[in-house]
Amino acid sequence: MLYYIKQILSVQDYNISCLFNTGEVRTVDLNSIIEKYKKINDGLISHLANKEYFKSVQLDSYGTLTWENGVDFDPDNLYNMSYPEIATI
Repeated sequence: MLYYIKQILSVQDYNISCLFNTGEVRTVDLNSIIEKYKKINDGLISHLANKEYFKSVQLDSYGTLTWENGVDFDPDNLYNMSYPEIATI
């Protein structure tokens, strides 16, 4: 199955609560990825370490999390690394 995000429900610190096309509400924790790239100062993903900038996340037309600087994350990978919340819609 191909996963995509239908809606961003909340953004707290480096966690994004998302409604996936499966009807599941799942939380994606990007803290470890951001920390990894922050250490090497890659200039793109490390920019997400700024919590205010991180909150500017949006969905593109493919159900992918994106930021204005061009960073995006594949929703299939996000689904696999996320954890389910109690609510299912």
